[in-house]
Amino acid sequence: MNRFLQIIFCVSFTLGFVSCKKQSFLDPQLTGLSEKDVFTDSTRTMNFLTNIYTDVILSQDTRRFGETGLAAATDEAEGPLNSSNYFRQFVSGSVNPNNITSDVFTASYEQIRAVNQFLKNLSTSKFDAAQRRRTKGEAIFLRAWYYSMLLKHYGGVPIVGDELYGRTDDIPTVRSSYANTVKYVVDQCDTAEKYLLLENEPLNYGRATRGAALALKARVLLYAASPLFNDPGASVFAGSPVKNLVSYDAYDANRWKTAADAALAVMNLNKYKLREIQTVPPETRKGLGFVRMFYENNAVNDEFIFRGSKPGGAGVFVEQDFNPPSRGGRGNLNGTYPYQELVDAFPSANGKAIDDPTNTTYDANNPYLNRDPRLDYTVMRNEAPKHTYPANVNLPVYTYFGAPNDGIYVGTSTGYYPNKMLRDSAAAYNLLSGRDQFFPLIRYAEVMLNYAEATNEFSGPSATIYDMLTRIRKRAGILPGTDNNYGLKPNMSKDEMRKAIQLERRIELAFEEHRFWDVRRWKIAEDTENRPMNGMEIRKVGNGYTYKKVFVRQHVFSKATYLWPFPQREVSKPGGLIQNPGY
Repeated sequence: MNRFLQIIFCVSFTLGFVSCKKQSFLDPQLTGLSEKDVFTDSTRTMNFLTNIYTDVILSQDTRRFGETGLAAATDEAEGPLNSSNYFRQFVSGSVNPNNITSDVFTASYEQIRAVNQFLKNLSTSKFDAAQRRRTKGEAIFLRAWYYSMLLKHYGGVPIVGDELYGRTDDIPTVRSSYANTVKYVVDQCDTAEKYLLLENEPLNYGRATRGAALALKARVLLYAASPLFNDPGASVFAGSPVKNLVSYDAYDANRWKTAADAALAVMNLNKYKLREIQTVPPETRKGLGFVRMFYENNAVNDEFIFRGSKPGGAGVFVEQDFNPPSRGGRGNLNGTYPYQELVDAFPSANGKAIDDPTNTTYDANNPYLNRDPRLDYTVMRNEAPKHTYPANVNLPVYTYFGAPNDGIYVGTSTGYYPNKMLRDSAAAYNLLSGRDQFFPLIRYAEVMLNYAEATNEFSGPSATIYDMLTRIRKRAGILPGTDNNYGLKPNMSKDEMRKAIQLERRIELAFEEHRFWDVRRWKIAEDTENRPMNGMEIRKVGNGYTYKKVFVRQHVFSKATYLWPFPQREVSKPGGLIQNPGY
């Protein structure tokens, strides 16, 4: 039996879902449950569907590569120092079919089969009509989600449709074209949207909604319209005999319009908005909504459109992954550490770049003063206040050279720790401070940026695009300036606006997985990922500090890694997959 058959079949009629991280509640060795047992009991049927959600965070997971996630495979952050890790293959340009992880390939097809099994049994389930309708939408959305993960990793992939293949069945392994795979995902989103609710009741928070289906569609269409796949000039895949498997055959500017319309459809639901805190004066803590939304529930958070959580629910996974050692994080050079390049991307509080000659507020001798508030909410730097336990007070984290526990070369290789999604009132070693870990898989700020990008590419800058960017910057706490442009240059050209949007995505969506895919779909990875990456060595001198940029790692980009390779064991067997170009 070839490997693809094993993957498709592994979720058999007695095994509803097998996570790569845990055993299923349907494992017959544990429970003896049969397909009939599961789908003639409404609770078990719902649990079966719930299990299909388990891997929705796989691509974004901060532990995807064991100790780190995709951020360490980009110019966002350095990964663990003392390990052999998948991130190293990307930053060294050494990715190949023999060493690539098969996590998304395996998990996605496992979950797609679970969806098909659920849908096959749904009509005879013990659900009422409303439950059948909603859960059908959820299942179809989840199928679209897992195919979208496959699409962004590999391009066109085999599409199994509604089929449930058995152990002796001849399972097709022929890849669909890129265009057909995009169409399939979009069609699945359109179908799911018809069955899903605009808003779920409190007990079903976190499950797919109509907005999630529309937002996933908008993202898929934006990616498909991007230069990597829809290139009016020289394609990365030009001359490849399998070009149609990894991109469109010809450029079509209208793909940008289609993507913009899809994002607009989400906004026109009038359900979502940027999270803003109105209970404190604006000057008390700028950008408070930006930081709080990552640990708030749906009752007050209308920015999250689709979210995912770690298996097991409550915990302090993010705190463990991102906090410094003194606050219970894994640290000691075994975590994820922001690069200076990411820090420098954040503008000053006036919205101007720190290297802008007209920016008179940036001080290289005090580089964190008067910066975009999102910098401190995203990157933990020297003297950043952080919760301690059991004292339950915020005390400074010291990352300067020679500082114990958290200092550069001791706890961090770059002089920084991530601060995204962390609460002020949580330390990783305080299990009592645990909470449900929700990853922002799709949020409204991304939809706004998707719309701005697609509209600019189709028709150029407009007042609406300026409005999207200034609203995001206003929420962040950037000062409006005398022109109310929040640091944005007036009357930008299309190219200037493109760079402004790309920058805003980089800083607003940092550590949310987007950077890895953005630099590839924009075809700028050959620049952003072919550079030396740096950290900041801070030395304590008297009552002050000195700052010195220090080399951390040379990144080398391989053009082949615009897409991931299929694992070699899949393509080396009879009937195996056609490999992606360059591998």
